[in-house]
Amino acid sequence: MLRLQKHLSLRLQEHLLPLHRSASLIQLSLQRALLSTAAATYSPGHFAADDYLVSTCGLTREQAANAAKCISHWKSSSNADAVLSFLTGPALGLSKAEIQLLVAKDPRILSCSVDNTLRVRVDRFRSYGFSAAQISNFVRVAPCSFRNFNIDEKLGFWMPFLGSPDRFLRIVRHNFYLVTSDLDKVVKTNIRLLQECGLSVQEIGNLCVANPRLLTGNPDRTRAILVRADEMGVPRNTLLFRQAVTAVSGVGPETMASKLKMMAKILGCSDAEVARMVQRNPLVLRRSRERIQRTCEFLTNVVGVDTKYIQGRPTILMYSLERRLVPRHYVMKVLRDKGLIRKDQSFYTMVTVSDNVFCSRYVHPHKGVLPSLADAYASACNGKIAI
Repeated sequence: MLRLQKHLSLRLQEHLLPLHRSASLIQLSLQRALLSTAAATYSPGHFAADDYLVSTCGLTREQAANAAKCISHWKSSSNADAVLSFLTGPALGLSKAEIQLLVAKDPRILSCSVDNTLRVRVDRFRSYGFSAAQISNFVRVAPCSFRNFNIDEKLGFWMPFLGSPDRFLRIVRHNFYLVTSDLDKVVKTNIRLLQECGLSVQEIGNLCVANPRLLTGNPDRTRAILVRADEMGVPRNTLLFRQAVTAVSGVGPETMASKLKMMAKILGCSDAEVARMVQRNPLVLRRSRERIQRTCEFLTNVVGVDTKYIQGRPTILMYSLERRLVPRHYVMKVLRDKGLIRKDQSFYTMVTVSDNVFCSRYVHPHKGVLPSLADAYASACNGKIAI
């Protein structure tokens, strides 16, 4: 009986042994799988791009989600740390806000080599006369272009043409196409068109500080603008023609026609009279309907001039109602009431002179009689006198 029990026990162990071995193998495989997953998740080489962009670069979660696509393959942040150290260091001195803007607009900058790319680009900027502050300014106004535009090609052309980094930056602030437009097909073609209208290189440079798209826009658009400026009837090779180009470049044909009709209605004059008025100062086309209407109402109802006066002096519509016309009319009225100026003193003359000249002629000479006039005029210029 005892032998039979021992025999059955041995046979049972022989059958259970493979089962134990299989279970052990399954458990071992599961452990290996878990270890593999953990290694992948917590590997020292794993880089959490989103977290880095948020915590180190100051991006929002939404910005980081978009930017992370460019850097999620990294194994560490070492190169990005070096880039940020360079950008915030003495070479550029970018602020946290500027870093956030730059990285959000161009996250690939974090992949650049400091020595082979960034330092070289900063040195190229400096070779064209840019200071560290001016380079930082460029990064702020054109963050998408800092890393990749052709510095020698673009600055090699624009610096001699515009004359200084400040003028270049002033234009780029409003039109970053200055560093992306094709020089031969677009920019030089537009310059040639403007020269054909009698503008010198210096005049083109001055004109395009306020109208940079004349240089970087489609040449067909520039041709159309010049045709419309000619149609205004002002002679070329004059300041008025350059003003006409500026005016029509910012106002489409339909808008321009609508403004001419609006001015004719406000001033109660014919289309021909409005056309002559605009010839005297084309820039009035850039004023809004509300500004023109309020200024005309003030001039006719308060100052007491008629619309013919305004038509003959359209420049008066270009001055600020609150900070120029009202304060100077206040001084004129006070002096006239005191008998300190002629009754027929020209308001237009008082309006068009510079502030220094105005004060030296009409305010300071009367401080003995009117000691509070200077303070009252200053308050009026700050909008503290009701219209």
